[in-house]
Amino acid sequence: MRRIVRASLSKRINELLVLAVLDRGPAHGYQIALSVEERTGGAFSFQHGTLYPILHRLETDGHVRGTWSGEGRRRKTYALTDAGRAELAAGAAELERQFRALLALLGGNHAA
Repeated sequence: MRRIVRASLSKRINELLVLAVLDRGPAHGYQIALSVEERTGGAFSFQHGTLYPILHRLETDGHVRGTWSGEGRRRKTYALTDAGRAELAAGAAELERQFRALLALLGGNHAA
């Protein structure tokens, strides 16, 4: 049970990290990975092979839209959709609620 909860929370956080980066504008996969690491001060990063399955899932779910560009070595640039913006807002609110409850349980006064 513990492993399932951790995996699903980790998956959810990773999706929200990608959506948050794309909320600032379209980017290709490598740019997304760099931005996540830079914007979180290294607290979060993507292992090789982790980011693209997340992007494909978000694209399938309609949260991002991918567009191929370039000739020869082509790359896919991802943009946030309206559904993705709504998902980011809902997900951020839910994580904030969960983390506040967790911090309260741990005994500290961690309210922002």
